[in-house]
Amino acid sequence: MRSKKTLSIILIVGLIIFIITLAIGRPLWQAALLSVIFLLIAAAVSTAGLLIPGMLFGMSSSSSLPAATDKAEFLEKMDLMLADLSAQPKAETEDVLWMTEYTRVIKGVGELVYDVHSSVLSKNKAEESRAFREVVKQLPHLISEFENIPEPTTRKRQKIMKRQARGMNLYLLACSNFAEALKASDGELAGLAARQINDALDLLAIIDKSTTILGRK
Repeated sequence: MRSKKTLSIILIVGLIIFIITLAIGRPLWQAALLSVIFLLIAAAVSTAGLLIPGMLFGMSSSSSLPAATDKAEFLEKMDLMLADLSAQPKAETEDVLWMTEYTRVIKGVGELVYDVHSSVLSKNKAEESRAFREVVKQLPHLISEFENIPEPTTRKRQKIMKRQARGMNLYLLACSNFAEALKASDGELAGLAARQINDALDLLAIIDKSTTILGRK
């Protein structure tokens, strides 16, 4: 679990503080005191025991999406995020319920996004057309479910959800335009749709854009 790894890091840092303090000539009691103060601060700023906030270690917050390079990796990361939050002894029931609904909907959106990504990489026009039509068919229902998720308790999560809602609507419009462009062989509309998908992926943060053909245009 991430919490065990983080706890190990905290204890190691505490030990380093102790050794450095002794090395610069401070008395033993002062070295011990500084180490204890560090551990107390680590506990005070945590959400579940001795945990330093993830941002200090370059980790993603439990409220932000894990960009991935393929659908299986994305779905696994979403499941791990939910499991990690649920396992925290001080996790609020409200937060777990929110994350459960959030994860369920975002996984559905992510599957559609990665299916489109896969179809574009295949360079199969029929496969691309099918993937875009599937988004147009299924995404409106997921958007409706996303809008019905109770508002999260933190401002950071509220901002993330608002950004992702914009991304979903833009992605829906882009896929609708792409499906139409493929049907009518409209290069200008396809170019517009590509730019819209690029902007939507920025808002959604579901997929690593460096791996996408559309993202590099």
